[in-house]
Amino acid sequence: MRIIKNIKKIIKYICQDNLYKNASYLMISNIIVGVLGFVFLFIATHLYSTQDVGIYTTLISTMGLISLLAIYGGFYAFMIRFIPLYAPKEQNDFIFASFIFHIIIVIFLSLIFILFINFFVPKLNFLHTIFYGGIFVIFSIFFAISSLFNGVFTAYRKTKLVVIKNVMENSSKIILLPLFTTFLCFGIFYSYGIGIIVSVFVSFFLLSKIKKMNDFKASIFSGYNIIRKNFDYISASYLSMLATSAFGLLLPLLIINLLSAESTAYFFIAWSIFSIFSTLITSVTTSFFVEGSYDEKNIKKNRNKGLKFALIIGMFCVLLIFLFGNFILALLGKEYLNSSNLLYVFSISIYLFASNRIYSTILSIRKKMREIVAFNFLITGCAIGFSVLFLPLYGLIGIGYGWILGQFIGVGWTVIRRERI
Repeated sequence: MRIIKNIKKIIKYICQDNLYKNASYLMISNIIVGVLGFVFLFIATHLYSTQDVGIYTTLISTMGLISLLAIYGGFYAFMIRFIPLYAPKEQNDFIFASFIFHIIIVIFLSLIFILFINFFVPKLNFLHTIFYGGIFVIFSIFFAISSLFNGVFTAYRKTKLVVIKNVMENSSKIILLPLFTTFLCFGIFYSYGIGIIVSVFVSFFLLSKIKKMNDFKASIFSGYNIIRKNFDYISASYLSMLATSAFGLLLPLLIINLLSAESTAYFFIAWSIFSIFSTLITSVTTSFFVEGSYDEKNIKKNRNKGLKFALIIGMFCVLLIFLFGNFILALLGKEYLNSSNLLYVFSISIYLFASNRIYSTILSIRKKMREIVAFNFLITGCAIGFSVLFLPLYGLIGIGYGWILGQFIGVGWTVIRRERI
């Protein structure tokens, strides 16, 4: 009985504290996405060949990279940081303008990628056809819209809606996956893309629950002026997220060109499993970012709460990976056990990763944009550089060595700079 009472007290405390509550919803969302994503990969690896999974991996990585280059990170951080500072009408304006500008840039970059596909990734030259190229552009647009909705819901402290949206998206992908096996690698891609389209329509419905849609009157011109006024913050946030995301997005492109589609699949599986756990850490730092944006005076208190929470989560993540990592990989197929050592190396870095994310979030809240850009580019640049250096020497595990060295360098920066924030 005492244990049950203590659990109830903990749950009550979490529900009353915005940082813990929103972090918990984001973690639940990421856990659900991770579990459903694993089910999706489990089905895909058993219904499709390793080469099909590798090509799908490259397509999805490219879509993510295009969205990232289209200033996604800037608009995402901008909405979280500035929605608390503006009146509802102005919020509507810059949310609408952010979506429009993001979509326009995504279309432009998608077309550029397709036109120069033989230069970027020759193995994807089938995108030169109108049909496959058109499908790729459409899915890229919906991918961009879906991603920005996460920022909108998080900024309004409605992270419960992120859970609903992501459940609908990933459930749709799984249901559709067995139906498209005749399309080979495109079957995985179609399932993924249609799931994203479903999530966008669900997001519009959920947005209507936050705001009455007939009251959602937005002016793109007013929104443009707000964006222009805060463009320094947007551009710095964009560069920062570009740096933090570049490792996972660029490595598949490098591996498929330097090694093979099979090696890309092995990396992707290890990185995907690690990403499931690392997103639990980013759930905490995102919630810390939201609370810091609403109440900058208590930043140190929220920082300490966030760091302790992140380190506790990190401890459980490492234990789970070392205890069940091989079992999870074996479920996907015996050949994916080739990813095990890389996965273990990634998992060890999670404490360093948590420390670096907390520090980066503090810089975002305090609008120290030059330092946040330099900090994140230092980590990612070193991680990619060492990975490319170690890849020929140690094989795939060399990527893990490069990643962990990059995180170590980031922690070194925080130790040197901690008194200045």
